[in-house]
Amino acid sequence: MINRILPFLLSLVISANAYSQQSSTGAALPSPEEFVNAIYPTVVDSTFNHYYLVMGTDSCRFLKYDYDEWIKYHLREPLTVNILNELSEKVYLSRYPYFWKQPRLQKAICVTRKQADSLLMDKKDVVFSFSLPQFTDDGQYAVIDLNLLCGPLCGQGITFIFRLSTGGDWVLVGKDVNWSSR
Repeated sequence: MINRILPFLLSLVISANAYSQQSSTGAALPSPEEFVNAIYPTVVDSTFNHYYLVMGTDSCRFLKYDYDEWIKYHLREPLTVNILNELSEKVYLSRYPYFWKQPRLQKAICVTRKQADSLLMDKKDVVFSFSLPQFTDDGQYAVIDLNLLCGPLCGQGITFIFRLSTGGDWVLVGKDVNWSSR
């Protein structure tokens, strides 16, 4: 009897934990899918009925950054070096694979890398891939990378930094194009 109940209880705990995360300071954090759903209209053309998303996350490029360059060219509002350092450290420490949960994503159609390659060969579709979002301990800031692929030699990689507003919306506060090929 216990052999039947234990796996069930374990699956309940795991699925409950997947929906809500907490930072080390106890701040409530959105799940990766909740965060992507929230920022989707800001970073993807929101007129799309759906978009193709590579199932596995990419690595975020916000490991090293030039503070002066971010302040001068990429930030829409001032951020302290402490916030940027914390986000960079979170990216560095979280380099484990994550696979998106299709049912929790509002407009994404998850595809394998092989399916993405097939879609891109036709040059009719755009495929996106996100890194796993990383949050500051207080849950007020997040960083995520988006790679937009539009063909074998066409695409763009962008790092986004968001701030949680008092109304609960994620506001874009920084954007840096890492690479571009068109």
